[in-house]
Amino acid sequence: MDNEKISVRQIGVLVILAVIGDSILVSPALIAQSAKQDAWISGLFGVFVGMLIAGLIYYVSRLFPNFTLMEFNRKILGKWAGGVVSLLFLCYFLMNTAAMSREISDFITTQMMPETPIWAIHLILVLLLLWGIRGGIETIARSAEMLFPCFFLFLICLLLFLTPQIKLEQIFPILPHGFKPILKGSIYTIAYPYADLIVFLMVLPSVIRKKHANRDYALAAFIGGIVLVAVILICTLVLGSYITAHQRYPTYALAKKISIGNFLERVEAFLTFIWIMSIFIKTILYGFAFVKGMSQLFNTKDEKFLLLPSGFIIFGLAYAISPDIVYYQNVLIKYWPFWDLTYALLFPLLCIIVYHVRIRFR
Repeated sequence: MDNEKISVRQIGVLVILAVIGDSILVSPALIAQSAKQDAWISGLFGVFVGMLIAGLIYYVSRLFPNFTLMEFNRKILGKWAGGVVSLLFLCYFLMNTAAMSREISDFITTQMMPETPIWAIHLILVLLLLWGIRGGIETIARSAEMLFPCFFLFLICLLLFLTPQIKLEQIFPILPHGFKPILKGSIYTIAYPYADLIVFLMVLPSVIRKKHANRDYALAAFIGGIVLVAVILICTLVLGSYITAHQRYPTYALAKKISIGNFLERVEAFLTFIWIMSIFIKTILYGFAFVKGMSQLFNTKDEKFLLLPSGFIIFGLAYAISPDIVYYQNVLIKYWPFWDLTYALLFPLLCIIVYHVRIRFR
């Protein structure tokens, strides 16, 4: 894993897919619950604040370009303090891997195959996950690059097919309750797409950096955010803010409404492909970060030795992380955003401060 290299274009694709990730399906409902018909404004504000977090993460990666997060922590904070922070990040990577696996399983068992036991979906996901991690970051990046044109084509078609059902009056009045609901809703846009980019501190050292690497990374993060805002806006314009807020998967409900000439209907399979592809790539990135981080933290020579134990842990944790989908959604709304922001803001800022203090007093 340490000798693998990926191109700037491939990291751009991975960033876009990671930003869109699970947010394309669950974020419209979370934001609409707070901001109502102003959810798209909340999304835009979240994108611009989230770009600052994306820039902070990239800045940390530039301090030691050839070091991963685990190596960087020990370099800056010392052996013991850096080891503790690295261990906390390992727990974070593991929990996110299990949580996103659970999201995929909940969606499939509630919307597509309700009679299938959830453990069976978990088993298939974990096997595919281990297969992808075993291939390494080069294989993950090439797979994402190969599937990305289909992903983008399906997404554009999905948005275009819904234009006949748009009702502009659904977004009025604008700002009826002031800015407070917009700020509250923007937390979900900041946390889930952009705070999750912290995982790229385990991937960026593998990038063959060229002249425009900074620009391409920022552009990819911005494109992913704008796609998410477009989905939120379409949900509000077609379904209305009330239905969007009270649907568990509003984007999936949106895809079911596509009907052109009583011929082109029931195309929600396109959305299923888009969502499962983006969230699965994001899940693989977190699983890869967990396995590689464990290898670097405990100084093991063969990362593949850790795959099977990691698979057992992810399988069990995904199954036990939540008793049901209602409990999971409650945690997702009330607590998870602040956990994400702690790892994406607090720890990187701590490392930056310690780095500059050590440089100043060297």
